[in-house]
Amino acid sequence: MNTKRRNFRLTFAASAVLLAAIAFTLTFVLGNLRGARLDMTSNQLFTMSPAAAKILQGLQVPVQVKLYITPAEKMPTQYRNLERDISEQLRNFEQVSKGMFEFSVYNPQDDEAMQETLLAKNIRPFQVQSIVKDEIGVKLIWSAISIAYKDKPEEILPQMLPQSLASLEQDIIGPIHRLTRERTPKVAVYGPKKTVDQQLAMMYLQQGMQPPEPQEQFSRIADLLGQGHYDHEYTDLTAESPIPEDADLLLVMAAETLNERQVYEINRALRGGMPLVIAVQAHEYAYTPGRSGSWQVQGQDVVTGLEGFLGELGLAISEDHFMDASNEVLEIPREVNLGGLRMQTREPVKLPIQIRVTEDQMFQESPIVNRIGSLFYLWGTPITLDPDQIAANGLQVTNLIESSNESWQVSWGEGPVPGSVFNPANQTMLGPQTLAVLAEGTFPDTFADQPIPAWPTAPAADAAETPAAAPGPPAPVNPAASRLLLIGCARMFDDGFLTAHQNPLLLLNAVDYLAGSQEVLAIRSKALTNRVIKPVTANEKVLWRIFAVLFVPVILTAFGIIRSGMRRKEATHYREELKRVTSLAGR
Repeated sequence: MNTKRRNFRLTFAASAVLLAAIAFTLTFVLGNLRGARLDMTSNQLFTMSPAAAKILQGLQVPVQVKLYITPAEKMPTQYRNLERDISEQLRNFEQVSKGMFEFSVYNPQDDEAMQETLLAKNIRPFQVQSIVKDEIGVKLIWSAISIAYKDKPEEILPQMLPQSLASLEQDIIGPIHRLTRERTPKVAVYGPKKTVDQQLAMMYLQQGMQPPEPQEQFSRIADLLGQGHYDHEYTDLTAESPIPEDADLLLVMAAETLNERQVYEINRALRGGMPLVIAVQAHEYAYTPGRSGSWQVQGQDVVTGLEGFLGELGLAISEDHFMDASNEVLEIPREVNLGGLRMQTREPVKLPIQIRVTEDQMFQESPIVNRIGSLFYLWGTPITLDPDQIAANGLQVTNLIESSNESWQVSWGEGPVPGSVFNPANQTMLGPQTLAVLAEGTFPDTFADQPIPAWPTAPAADAAETPAAAPGPPAPVNPAASRLLLIGCARMFDDGFLTAHQNPLLLLNAVDYLAGSQEVLAIRSKALTNRVIKPVTANEKVLWRIFAVLFVPVILTAFGIIRSGMRRKEATHYREELKRVTSLAGR
């Protein structure tokens, strides 16, 4: 017995030493090898997109990417894996680029000379919350990335946090694409200013004051284009401010009346191959306080001048009141009287003309709207398609955005809008209506059988001033294939509502798609979608309440009754079998 026990102990000890040696060897040999990665996210956020691989593999000159980060041992607990996670993705980029993506890591925590250099690049440490045992404190850490290419100014990502990992591909590849492209695309923007109401202007003049200057409506588009690293230039579509010849895209915010020559210039640019984004506002609404806290809505028609041009293309903008049961709250300023003091408040107003478009109402196969969660389609109208006219023009039209199933139209009438118009009861639902389309092909010349419209003559400031010579006729246009993104709403892009929901993402996606940066657009589509909870109707709420309150308890009760009956049956069978066995044993 003692010999067997001793042999067992020796065998066990030898096996343990051998297994430990094998584990140590495998750890030493395989520890520095790249491990396999499995992306379990639903949208493959951590898998490199083909567009990113194409950009990296097309690099002709090395790009230097430097990660400046505090060491893991000096990081708060929640940030200790940050360097590892960032480095892992960047080394993947390095491998795909075949040596053209040079990546390195630096620790500026205790290097004063490096810190001074980084401060000159606008890279600074920042504070993060630190939790150690039961104490909450603040730590100052470094976590930034710089991207350098040739002698161009460095691109800086000043703060890299764990939540930045999902968009790291876009944050790195986007700047690389911008740095390595030959020229920056230019976007021409037509955004009319809001003119002062004539009655208000007369009141100012009667009091001996000059009326206010026209107000900017679409100035924030320039900031958005700057964020996308596009050059931009505003145009008035006049002889003095024409469409720039080197523009790669024309944005037209049709919220005011365009004259015939301006429409001609738009048609000429489109026929010549310049991509266009046209957002048309068919009408607007004004909200005035009513009695007992109600609101009176006034409709105002907007004649854009594009009606005939779009009709010739087979793309007409509806001018009727358009409503949708999927709508959004709009905060309207209101003056209230509190104890003799008049105060300005903002009151929420929810009307079906304030339309919300959700992800399931967009054509997800198009990169323009792919992964956009929601849009605020303010006072917009649908687009009526003429299939015969579209086919005659040889155009291909894709529906990008539609309304919900519960949408309706009421004949247009300028002035006060009756409250019954906003009530979906007794309305004929039209189903999904087209709100935005992408038309592609060689567009027709809608002025082919007409003389070229003349530029409007501006009144001279001084009667003695010699009027400027009229410009000569425009050069002939060589027809070329182009693309037109037509949206039945311009208000969604003005300064007050551009940042609502994901309206800016739609406009930036459109610029990327039409101005040629489709690789960056494909990478951006991997970003997390801002999904919204879909509206639930009253009937659906009742059904879910019945399911939770009644159906589930009934199912559980039925299961209990059935289970109890089965157990009683099993018990009866057991007793009968036991009685039979006992009877046989007694014999």
